Amino acid sequence: MICLASCHDKITSPEDAPKEALKTALDALNSDDYNTYISCVDGGEMMDSIQSKIFIQILRQHQDWLTHEKGTVASVEMIDGKMRGDTVCTVYYQYTYSDSTKEVMSQKMIRREGVWKIRLRS
Repeated sequence: MICLASCHDKITSPEDAPKEALKTALDALNSDDYNTYISCVDGGEMMDSIQSKIFIQILRQHQDWLTHEKGTVASVEMIDGKMRGDTVCTVYYQYTYSDSTKEVMSQKMIRREGVWKIRLRS
């Protein structure tokens, strides 16, 4: 019976956690939830209120530009993750825009104190 139950356990890989963290961040960004996005960025929790406001302004400007240039984001799909050691992962994802065009991008993620965050610095 134990063998049968274990056959149905979800198989996870080390890349699943950083992919899920990035998906959460990008979903927040695309729904204009900038505070959640900032909390998903490495160092974001250390910003003071003025730094957060400036960062949010930059994010809004970028999102406005992106929407103007490519349209709204219809969906975000995590494609793959490549672990580099235990604390760094490059996640590959695909944006699908409202006009059905697709764009594949990558984002470096870093694990700090057990939590995966977006790494904005190289």
